[in-house]
Amino acid sequence: MFHNVKIAWRTLSKQKLYAAINIGGLAIGLAVTTLLLMWRQDELSYDAFHPGKENIYEVHSTFESGGSMVHWINTQAAVAAHSLRSVPGVKEAVRVSYNQDMSRFQYRDRVFFEKQTGYVDERFFSLFNFPLLKGDRNKPFRDNNSVVVSSSIAKKYFEDEEPIGKVITIDGKHQFTVTGVMEDMPLNSSIRYDMLFPFDRVVKSYAPNGYWKTADEDWGNFYVRTYLQLQPETNLDTTAARLGRLWVTQSPNEGIERRGYLLQSLTDVHFYEVNGKEGLIRVIRVFFLIAIVILLIACINYINLSTARASQRAVEVGVRKAIGANRVQLFRQFISESVLVFGIAVVLAVALLYFLLPFCNDLTGKNMTLSLLDGRILGILGFGILFMLLLAGVYPALLLTSFDPLNALKGKITAAGRSGFFRKGLVVTQFVISVVLIGSTLVIGLQLRYIHNKPLGFDKENVFIFPVRNMQEHAAAVKQQLAAIPGVTAVTYGHTNIMNVGSSTSDTDWEGKAPGQSLNVTVIGADADFVPSMKLTIKEGRAFRPGPADSASYVLNEETVRLTGLKDPVGKRFRLYDTEGTVIGVVKDFHSGDMHYKIRPLVMFYKPEGWQLYVKTDGQRTAAVVDSIGKIWSRYNPDYPFEPSFLDMSYSAMYAGEARTGKLFLTFAGVAVFLSCLGLFGLATFSISQRTKEIGIRKVLGASVPNIIQLISKDFLKLVLIAIVIATPIAWYAMQQWLSSFAYSIPVPVWAFAAAGVVAVLIALFTVSFQSIKAALVNPVHSLKSE
Repeated sequence: MFHNVKIAWRTLSKQKLYAAINIGGLAIGLAVTTLLLMWRQDELSYDAFHPGKENIYEVHSTFESGGSMVHWINTQAAVAAHSLRSVPGVKEAVRVSYNQDMSRFQYRDRVFFEKQTGYVDERFFSLFNFPLLKGDRNKPFRDNNSVVVSSSIAKKYFEDEEPIGKVITIDGKHQFTVTGVMEDMPLNSSIRYDMLFPFDRVVKSYAPNGYWKTADEDWGNFYVRTYLQLQPETNLDTTAARLGRLWVTQSPNEGIERRGYLLQSLTDVHFYEVNGKEGLIRVIRVFFLIAIVILLIACINYINLSTARASQRAVEVGVRKAIGANRVQLFRQFISESVLVFGIAVVLAVALLYFLLPFCNDLTGKNMTLSLLDGRILGILGFGILFMLLLAGVYPALLLTSFDPLNALKGKITAAGRSGFFRKGLVVTQFVISVVLIGSTLVIGLQLRYIHNKPLGFDKENVFIFPVRNMQEHAAAVKQQLAAIPGVTAVTYGHTNIMNVGSSTSDTDWEGKAPGQSLNVTVIGADADFVPSMKLTIKEGRAFRPGPADSASYVLNEETVRLTGLKDPVGKRFRLYDTEGTVIGVVKDFHSGDMHYKIRPLVMFYKPEGWQLYVKTDGQRTAAVVDSIGKIWSRYNPDYPFEPSFLDMSYSAMYAGEARTGKLFLTFAGVAVFLSCLGLFGLATFSISQRTKEIGIRKVLGASVPNIIQLISKDFLKLVLIAIVIATPIAWYAMQQWLSSFAYSIPVPVWAFAAAGVVAVLIALFTVSFQSIKAALVNPVHSLKSE
């Protein structure tokens, strides 16, 4: 074996260029594939660390609205309590409610502001495997003034002191005693909080709204995530149907005929949409395919370069066979060469992994680490090595050992024939992949640009929002002070963020409503300046006016008018919650959510003192405006930091996932194209080596350098054109599927795939021309001597 390796090393030393291309291509391919598989493995590990995860489900609400089904991730608080009592097969039920307000936390003289806090049922740690380092898993809260903190929070607040028993003051008035310390919730968890408070506090301090006496009986408000642990073999459809009947029997007068719940496995929450449609899982599959494809391209390069040199090694094979070497011995020799190449490539790939991992983490938003002692990393590398050895090592070895020794010694082996078609097919495959990736990258970029530039129906530029907190008691005075700041062009109150309106209800009624008809509407509270400040377009009627006269007035969007069937809606009766009023205006539809979903029906009601302040600037003095508002904020909210949110930045953040996907596509398309160029380089090298005498004769007969380049390049361009023809429908279908996840998208641009084809042709020309020019410049005397 050592003898074979020594011979293999000598062979590599004699062919330094080929060795560098082979080793470099395989190293890059293996490193990039490993990074992609590490990312995939990290994604697939989401929520997989909970024992019994296969029996844990998240409950989603679903109901009919305007003729279509609406799906919500939240449920009513009553679902958990009633399911434990009334639904067979439910073993455990836990509620989780996110605390959306940033609060001020104080321990002694240390003050912090926390956002990742939530309310959970006492059984939370019994259902989920979040290690509790200190405290009782079965009874984490001693009373409703208890709190469980993460180990990072404990260190931040108490340093080296014992955290259990310490008292934290929230917003200067509520005191909570630490009764437990949990490990930091991992990044690969769909549930992530730094502080947990007892949900029973919500239940006991529930403020009835006229319909429900306690939170456990509240079937009207959707604000919790409900998790059920079912007994093994429990039928999901039957359980969901029983839950739906609970809703109907407990709340029979909602006017919604079709309503119920869907059960989604905890391990599917990260990968699928609320309605069960594929979400991130589709992206994971695509990039897993890209990982395999990149490694495949690297292996194709090795095969092409190896077979390109086959004719040059034919005499060597003939001599070895003539002196008694059998096919098995030759196979071992050539496999040894492949193993040596792969071994060096693996070492370089590992070095590349350490170098590229920080860039990959930045690109994917991950925090992946690399340890060669990690069995998962070794498994991924082992898979890559085995893949390369079986695919790229065996075929060249079999081809070389198949040569007839007599023909080999006579120089009649050209390594063309049956392997030539196969080799060309590999290059076509490489460029099919490259064109698909380039075209897909262009379409993704065009769709993201379309989303970014599409009119939303309101003005998001130079607008920022922030919560009012203590300013609400001085709403009119604060508004006047803000409006007086130089550079401020508009100030208005709203009760939510227009970019992501979370409030909605089916508690509506209107003039002419048909029996059984229901409509779930998005709800926005706004003052009299909201419509003109946000540049919403009034289609009928008017906007709100200051004063109590509009306290029971409503402004509808066009979609609400369409779904309710209201004709001449202005002046018609409309009820929202328990407030009977009148429609005073209709605004043109605008986007109050992301463009994966169609514009929803929306109702605006008059709220002169909202929870959010919108400030629009002239765009010239934004920094000065923010600084001036920060000073006003400090007068009313001295204990809280001023953290405005710009609407345009919020809008971009909504599509951060798609933008990241686009960057990943661009990056790995570049890698695939680069590796494909190496494959083409290998085929060009082979072709030119086979046509050395022909090129020399043509030059003697007067052929110019451009003639030689054209002669050699045309065959390769045919391969690229075939690849374009094959790739275009594949890329078109793939992008059609991706764009279908958006309610608003561009038509699939065929020119993008034509552009991808042009890019592929130019790349191929550049790659082949490099070798062609080199061959064309060789003195024909040397070319003819070589034959």
